[in-house]
Amino acid sequence: MGVRIVPVDAATYAEVSSLLAKHPYLFDNIALDAAPTAYTDDAVMGGAPLAQVTSGLPFGRVMFPHHTTDIAVHRVDDDTLRVWAKYFVIRGDGTAGSGDYQDTVVRTPQGWRIAERSVTRGNRPADDPDGPSTRTLSVTTWLQNES
Repeated sequence: MGVRIVPVDAATYAEVSSLLAKHPYLFDNIALDAAPTAYTDDAVMGGAPLAQVTSGLPFGRVMFPHHTTDIAVHRVDDDTLRVWAKYFVIRGDGTAGSGDYQDTVVRTPQGWRIAERSVTRGNRPADDPDGPSTRTLSVTTWLQNES
């Protein structure tokens, strides 16, 4: 028996797409004081508290622009969604890099917020300006939080 992806309605998809669009603006512009508009207070990114992740960012320097695309949403229950999106960045030398985000998004009184984000760089060769990498997220990791 195959995996059944439970879709969301168009309004929820639009809300989640808007939510995911906030992340690049917050990080690219080091506007992390606005992070509560996208993340829960106890959000985790890459297994670490969001506050710990953001404390290592180079404040005062705008990051390379990155873009979120190809958003897939799976409903876990009425208040929890699993979201898988691709991202790409344009580096200062004009080259591009890509990867994946997999998020657990929860309904809060303020709307949908990212509670947990896993990030992986895409498959990149040894001569990539940021070094080699292998994609580590998959359908299995996207649906791993299933009950």
